[in-house]
Amino acid sequence: MLNETQKSHARKISIIEGCVSTVWSSFTGGNYLTGLFIWLGAGPLLISLYGASGPLSNVIQPFFLAILGRNVTNKKKFIIISVALFKPLFFVLVLGSLINSGLKVWIALTILFFFQIISSMAGPVWTRWMTDIVDREIYGRYFGFRNLITQIVAAASTLLAGWLLDLWGKGFWAFLLVFLIGSFFGLLDVFTFIHQDDEPLSNIKLINYHIFSDLLKMPTDYRKYMISITIWIFAMNIFGPYATVMMISKFKYDYAILGLLSVVSSLAVAIFQPIFGKLGDKFGNFKILRYTLIIQTILNVGWILAVPNIYYMIPFQLVLGIIGTAGTGLISSNFLMEIVPTFGKTEAFVVYASITNLAAFGGNMISGFLFLLFSRIHFEFLIWNFDAYRFVFMVSVIASIIALYSFLKLKMIFKS
Repeated sequence: MLNETQKSHARKISIIEGCVSTVWSSFTGGNYLTGLFIWLGAGPLLISLYGASGPLSNVIQPFFLAILGRNVTNKKKFIIISVALFKPLFFVLVLGSLINSGLKVWIALTILFFFQIISSMAGPVWTRWMTDIVDREIYGRYFGFRNLITQIVAAASTLLAGWLLDLWGKGFWAFLLVFLIGSFFGLLDVFTFIHQDDEPLSNIKLINYHIFSDLLKMPTDYRKYMISITIWIFAMNIFGPYATVMMISKFKYDYAILGLLSVVSSLAVAIFQPIFGKLGDKFGNFKILRYTLIIQTILNVGWILAVPNIYYMIPFQLVLGIIGTAGTGLISSNFLMEIVPTFGKTEAFVVYASITNLAAFGGNMISGFLFLLFSRIHFEFLIWNFDAYRFVFMVSVIASIIALYSFLKLKMIFKS
């Protein structure tokens, strides 16, 4: 077990690691990664596959963890190796554009999927590690503060990345240089993990795959919550990546504008996550989560009514950041850490990630088929052009409302 001094040091290093990792993701992920695939020539089906690749990697990661992690007893070493295998190498995605073939998008997607599988294996192990260094009583305060710092970093780095993409011409060299900068910070992320504290080596295996079935069979709060939130996640992911695609393809936003919108959201998250963390600690994460899910579900109507005017999108992104990421994102994570069974925490995080991402994968794939189904529908009503994008959003909102009704009927034994 780590002593209090080691835990305190580990929490400080974790904040530094979070900042470095945030710069990496700001330069290589989000709107800019979507923009890369659009630039490579991805159509509606490939865009849906791109949106579904991340969730799919989390669905199959238990199989890889069961094989690769069953003989691992050191969380720190496992994470260092995993992070080193994808974050410093992310710029390789851009090099796929040099292939003079229609397969270049598929090659880039395959490489991305490989990186996502490695990332998905590290995720549950990192979450389990955090439960060792962060005491349950301070989940809200600590992660609220940690996310405050990382979101400030995200705001600055995202804006810079978008500005650089526009400055360098939005083509091969622009994406390559931006992704190289991100990959450099991915390398720094590896070094921050090397200086992190971890429990002494033990003979306890990192993953015991026999526990997976027990987690699904036992009628615990963990299982009830996982089933209910999975249905809601499925409905929400019917949106697919088409909100970003719409802003790039229909609204014709340049990357500086996309960066600005991300900054607005990041700053909202930075300011409000500590507040939500304290609310969760005081009133219970499950109670607060119910309210944020209600508001977030209603807010998605805003995508159906979205217009290119920046005076609409900035406040809209602001509120989405406050409720979606600062509220639901933090509170749902903290609540999960509260209710995971003590006999298999790492396995519980793995199963949760796999099940919820299976739902996200299904939602993303359905979004692609819906987009093709609605592709010929187009009409104007007042100030809006109703096309495939908005009809996909409508289906997602209706499904989300039905899923939310199911979640609100959920009763928990655990009192947070």
